[in-house]
Amino acid sequence: MTSRRMRELAHDIETFAGRAPFTAADAADRGISPDRLAHAVRVGELHRITRGNYALRDEPMDLARHHLGLLTQRGIPGVVGCTRAADSWGVATFGSVGAVSAAPLTILVPPGSEVRRGTRYGVRLRVADIDPVDIRIVDGVPMTGPMRTGLDIARDTGRCRPSALVPLSSGVRAELAWALGVEGPASAREVTDCLHGDARVRIELLASLADMVGRVNGYGMKWVRRVLADVEPLLETALEGLAWSVITATDLPRPQPQVWIRGASGKRYRADFLIAGVVVLEADGAVKYSSLTPWQEKKRQHDLEAAGYWVVRCTWEELLRRPHEVIDRVRLALERATLAASWRDVHGLR
Repeated sequence: MTSRRMRELAHDIETFAGRAPFTAADAADRGISPDRLAHAVRVGELHRITRGNYALRDEPMDLARHHLGLLTQRGIPGVVGCTRAADSWGVATFGSVGAVSAAPLTILVPPGSEVRRGTRYGVRLRVADIDPVDIRIVDGVPMTGPMRTGLDIARDTGRCRPSALVPLSSGVRAELAWALGVEGPASAREVTDCLHGDARVRIELLASLADMVGRVNGYGMKWVRRVLADVEPLLETALEGLAWSVITATDLPRPQPQVWIRGASGKRYRADFLIAGVVVLEADGAVKYSSLTPWQEKKRQHDLEAAGYWVVRCTWEELLRRPHEVIDRVRLALERATLAASWRDVHGLR
């Protein structure tokens, strides 16, 4: 079926069903044959929800509503969770080698539910004990909240330090974004400013996470508990989370994330990390610098270096494949900063 015919099929379906699920009988009444539906499913244009029931693709909430409705008819409460919830909340997912690929729509049901576990019709049913306080309603669909979603992602993918630490930190941060009622990339500054403005907010968030970890039992908690003390809601991106997981696993001074510092020109900049007050660690690729040209970034670095800071840059590839190189550069920068400070003291230049 050509792309033109596929568009025509989608238009025909929207004409009688809108974006809601429909049956094969509904389609047949409009002259759409089972063969056309089957082909559309094979090429990914349609979801086959259950036998004889379909929905246009890219309508995850409609798909969720349909299956949650079927469960409700059987007296089984369901909650959307895992990667689908992570997409909704903006919780970063991270495996041992990078971002986690998309997974089927996952619906969580209580223990003891008489359901067939596993994946069918593009939907995965899993058993999980979800506390009502960890559930939010999104577009009429019950879904695990941001913090619980981050915890579940960490349990699923936690096979190393960053794969647990990144989703946990992102989930805590997304929980605050939800509480503030902000969303999208523009919310990053507002969430960070809130965390900087009131230290109690961060303390309460981390206390809530610790309480949640204490009442969640089952699989995947090994790495969650290992990294719990290093969860940091100030991390704005998965790349920053990866850098944080690398540096905090060493004996280097603990970095300060998202710190405002001043260059020699007097201009203020926000550093990804400030280490020992003198070394600036920049995770190249951070969203907030995407609008800067290479020349602007170079001027920024020169301004900071003129003010006495030592700037170290790192990339995804280095942090994933050669983290020791990043650590060595930070150590060298700290050593040089110490020597420079000693020289200024000796010559009375402070």
